[in-house]
Amino acid sequence: MNDPTDLAYDGIVERTADGGVIRFERRLSHPVRDVWDAITDPDRLADWWLPFDADITVDLREGGELRFVGRGEEEVEIVCTILRVEAPMLLEHTHIDPGSRVRWELEATDTGCTLRLRHFVTDADAAIERCYVVGLHTSLARLEPALAGAPVPWDWDEFPTTQAAYAELGFAPEVEAS
Repeated sequence: MNDPTDLAYDGIVERTADGGVIRFERRLSHPVRDVWDAITDPDRLADWWLPFDADITVDLREGGELRFVGRGEEEVEIVCTILRVEAPMLLEHTHIDPGSRVRWELEATDTGCTLRLRHFVTDADAAIERCYVVGLHTSLARLEPALAGAPVPWDWDEFPTTQAAYAELGFAPEVEAS
C-alpha cells in the first residue's frame, strides 16, 4: 500500500466546536481563470467532479443553484445553493448535508494557482464515516487531467486504496474485507 504520510494523501479533517473542516490544498499548473471555469462551467465540472454521469446546471450567483441530476438507473439529484461568489477567486455553496458548506478559494501563483478547498461539516465523525475526504481526494485527483484536456474516469478500483490510506490517518473508516 502507498505510504499514507505521503503528500499524495493531503486531505485533513480538523475538529471544531461546531463540527469540523475538511481541508485540501492543491497547487495547479493552470491559471486561476481556467480553474475557475473548471469548477463553475457545467460541461467542465462533469469531466472531474462526480462519480456518476449527470446533467449539471449552474446558476452562478448568490442564491443560485448547483444542480446535479444523475443519468442512469439510480435516481440521484443533488441541489446546492450558492452562498457567495467572488469570481474568479471564491465560490461557496451548501452541501447535501444540512448545515454544511463547501468553499473553493483560488490564489494566483507564478506557475498557475493554488486551490484551497474547505468543506465545513456539522459532524466530523459522520463526514469521516461517509468517506467525504476520500471522495474529495478522488475528485481533486481528476481535476488536473481535466484541466489538461485529458479527463480520466472515476476509479472505483483505486477508491479502497485511497480509503485505506486515509483510514490510517483517521480520516476514513477502515476498508471492509470483501
